[in-house]
Amino acid sequence: MKRLRPWLLAATAITLSAFLFAVLDRRGDLFSGVAGYLAVSAIGGSMLWGAWRFEAGKDAPRWLAIALAGSLALRLGMGFFLDATLASSGNDSPQHRGGYFYPDAFVRDLQAWELASSDRPLVDLSEQAQRSDQYGGMLVLSASVYRLLSPGVHRPLLMVVLGATVSSLAVLFTWGLARRAFGPRAASVAAWTVALFPDAILLAASEMREPFVGTGLALALSGYARVRDGSLRAGFGAALAGAVLALVLSPPFGLLILLFIGLAWLWEGRADAKRTAWALGAIGALALLALVLTVRAWVPMQEGVPRAPLQMIGWWLSEGARFELYKLEQGSGWVQTVFQQTPLWAHFPLATLNGLVQPFLPAALADRDALPLLRLLVIWRALGWFGMLPFLLFAPFAAVRWSPRRSLQLYMAVMVWATAIFISYRYAGDQWDSPRYRTVFLAAQAGVVGWAWAFAEERRTPWLRRSAVLVGTETLIFLHWDVGRYYHIPRLSLWWTLALGVAFAVIFLAGSTAIDAARVAADRSLTGPPREV
Repeated sequence: MKRLRPWLLAATAITLSAFLFAVLDRRGDLFSGVAGYLAVSAIGGSMLWGAWRFEAGKDAPRWLAIALAGSLALRLGMGFFLDATLASSGNDSPQHRGGYFYPDAFVRDLQAWELASSDRPLVDLSEQAQRSDQYGGMLVLSASVYRLLSPGVHRPLLMVVLGATVSSLAVLFTWGLARRAFGPRAASVAAWTVALFPDAILLAASEMREPFVGTGLALALSGYARVRDGSLRAGFGAALAGAVLALVLSPPFGLLILLFIGLAWLWEGRADAKRTAWALGAIGALALLALVLTVRAWVPMQEGVPRAPLQMIGWWLSEGARFELYKLEQGSGWVQTVFQQTPLWAHFPLATLNGLVQPFLPAALADRDALPLLRLLVIWRALGWFGMLPFLLFAPFAAVRWSPRRSLQLYMAVMVWATAIFISYRYAGDQWDSPRYRTVFLAAQAGVVGWAWAFAEERRTPWLRRSAVLVGTETLIFLHWDVGRYYHIPRLSLWWTLALGVAFAVIFLAGSTAIDAARVAADRSLTGPPREV
């Protein structure tokens, strides 16, 4: 009976969850809904059990189970909440009326149901089928779930349950990465960061591909951490499995994950030449496959796209970024005003900087035009990103100053910013695409946040607190401008606000550096040899 008790508890939890989901769903017959949710809950429970055994095991701390359960509850709760409230509390857009937060999820999910309820094969990757998902993976996955588990009724929340479960697995894999690479204290902060990060919760509560791809990155990084510890077979298997998961749903992100892992291997240079050649060969083969799949998806997008892979990538980077910049300018009067007053060469850097601070907390706090629910959501998302910024700003500085030259800490701190800048550049600082694509790299960001916090506590350096003061003060400076913009109270112009922000940053950083230099000089005078009189 002792051996059967965990299985009985798990079966009971899965069954009760399925009944609860079917009751909350409100679509179709209750018992047919229970059957679908029972199947997807069993699949999710199996994934959680397998991931726990692989990553955590019997010696895992109790708080990790709490973080995992909390992560799953938040994602599921948000998904069912949005499904029930967006139609009445959202705006008048088609996706909100349908209960979807993201327009991409709305279009793709409806097409997935159309494919599932037709007699066409599920792997229908024709040009018509790819109008909502150019890579096809998420479309096929959604259509498969609907056709197999809910053939008579469209139940979008089945995909929410599956996505929330897969997204929660990133908590375990991020904990495994940080524990092996940076220690247990960093691992606890990293795991809770993934569990509670607002954009990760919101994306997992929607029918989006980013939760799956982000978990693929977390698994790949956890595998790489295992390789560093000497578990070559399990580590390489996990790293490649994570890359393949991302590759199936989004070949470009699969390619980026492979590059992330491959460059880390070269950066640290931990293995001998034979193992390095074998590992890079496997990574290179998968990267070539990702490139082929990406090219295949991009070819039918529009006329004039080059067919040669390298030229196509160049087109995607240049023409795609120009198109996104055009959309950004056309969609915002303030952007048009700024671009009219700045030279052409400055537009891309300004748009990229704009993307790095999206969702922009001062604007979210000051905005009085948005509907209450949507305003609360954007404030919540902005608090998550701005809460991480002090750690992400401190980490490269700390890694350069106090870590070995080719440390994993320095590599990840740099790559976190490199990926964020690349995404903001490619999508011209779009307030939707930049944050959601950046969230794919949450496992790496959370690992850096955990290391930065643990390192600052260990060395008792004031620079993490100073980073928080810098971010907080800059937020207040721009909040004053945004409040004046929305409530028409006296304020500085945008350019004087920018100048004030830059001036404060320069003076604050210079003053902090001078204080540290004075303290070092005073310590040396106290501990040095006695001076001759």
